[in-house]
Amino acid sequence: MPVDTSDVLVVGAGPCGSLVARRLAETGCTVTVLEAGHRWSAATDLANSEANGGKILWNEPRNFAGRDLVTPKTGTGVGGGTLAWLGVMPRFHPADFRTHSTEGVGADWPIGYDDLRPHYERVEREFGLAGECGPFAPEQYKLPMPPHRMNWHAQVLARGARKLGAQPFAPPIAINSMERDGRPACCYCGWCGSGCPTEAKATAANTYLARAEQLGARVISEAFVHRVNYDAARGRVTGVDYLDAQCREHRLNARLVILATHAIETPRLLLLSANTTFPDGLANSSGHVGRNFMSHPTWQVFGTFDEPVNAFKGMQMGHVMVQDFQRPDPQRGCARGFILLSYMMTPITYANLSGTFVGTEFKEFLHGYAHTAAWWAHAEGLPFEHNTVTLDTELTDARGLPAARVTCEWGENDVKLAAAARDKAADMMAASGARKVRIGLNYGAHAMGSCRMGRDAKTSVVNEFGQAHDVPNLFVCDTSVFVTGSGVNPTLTAMAIASRAADFITQTSARRDW
Repeated sequence: MPVDTSDVLVVGAGPCGSLVARRLAETGCTVTVLEAGHRWSAATDLANSEANGGKILWNEPRNFAGRDLVTPKTGTGVGGGTLAWLGVMPRFHPADFRTHSTEGVGADWPIGYDDLRPHYERVEREFGLAGECGPFAPEQYKLPMPPHRMNWHAQVLARGARKLGAQPFAPPIAINSMERDGRPACCYCGWCGSGCPTEAKATAANTYLARAEQLGARVISEAFVHRVNYDAARGRVTGVDYLDAQCREHRLNARLVILATHAIETPRLLLLSANTTFPDGLANSSGHVGRNFMSHPTWQVFGTFDEPVNAFKGMQMGHVMVQDFQRPDPQRGCARGFILLSYMMTPITYANLSGTFVGTEFKEFLHGYAHTAAWWAHAEGLPFEHNTVTLDTELTDARGLPAARVTCEWGENDVKLAAAARDKAADMMAASGARKVRIGLNYGAHAMGSCRMGRDAKTSVVNEFGQAHDVPNLFVCDTSVFVTGSGVNPTLTAMAIASRAADFITQTSARRDW
């Protein structure tokens, strides 16, 4: 078996892994990034086509075994989920880190907003965000690019929101509103989720990873890591084993291993890496690897108008946002909060998110595409130990490895809160003048939790810096470390946490504390 050695090994070339790779490459470390997916050329491989989803979305077997439709999309390829994401990047609020203290639900994080503030600012600047922080932001802050103008779709939605007393605004989004860092302004072609051929959309590949490679980091694509190796005598991980595109086995050794493969594949990899010291999964003395998996309960709400809306002309998501309802409101009869975002998808996804429409109504819905506006009603889902990521006992991937089994069911609070978001979106759609309001699919968006951070090694997997309690030279830098999920999109916060972890690693590496 070929064996190579690096100072730092990063598993996953998505936003968090690429950020850490760049930061550590800047210190002079030899850094290798392993990515299970392919390396795509945005200009030639990701031309406008819905079929691109088959390239850049994770399409290997997974068993979603829960009662509810919780099948969050995840990405694959050099760039990870940012290849297919829609780029909305608001900050969490201070109360989002203290849900148990403030409302008696979920759990408190070992860190707070103040710990992440400088990292929020740095990621916003480095990644390049356009937009407004909004009237309900945790504090007033300025983004490096001006907001995108609201397209007609957003203007239609905003008029209904204002009629009901809300304050719509253009949220932070990682899509250029002007030329910046050698990438053009958005041309509003409307294919964000299928890959961005102009590269106006920020991805891990065209920002952090590009710089990391300039600094000497090596990226190995089509390298599926299936085991993290552990030396029981030293109590340290020593590297990983991976399979290339031809299923040939390779070993790569490193002084430090960082997992950034998202909240489904990270616990799967730790469970696949069980050994005599950790028979239930690497770094799993607590038994919490794979527990407390979370997703955001989401409803799609459509409105059909007499006049054409042409919502496909513009960014797919985030021309307008309503954040008035993210703050808890006891009158709802449930905890936490929700947001509403404009979201108009390409035709096949539009059909898939229609929900239970059949027959004549479904045909009418499809024919009304150009006359349709859509709100994405997005609520916070709470963590529960019974929501888990485990290894499936029957389903395997093409390599013969056990697939991830995701078991996730909404709690009573999740259902009530998502219903409140759905109903508010429907009311706003009617206020906008829709002649018909339709309730589409209820589904789970975003994967979080499953390797939560905490100070107690008995109830968490990693500490506040993402360092495994059980293995000092193993770090997790992705959404799996989340304790709760807030009501907003999670990527900015995940990257801020990764930025904080990178600073910690840089400081401690000088002392060889890992």
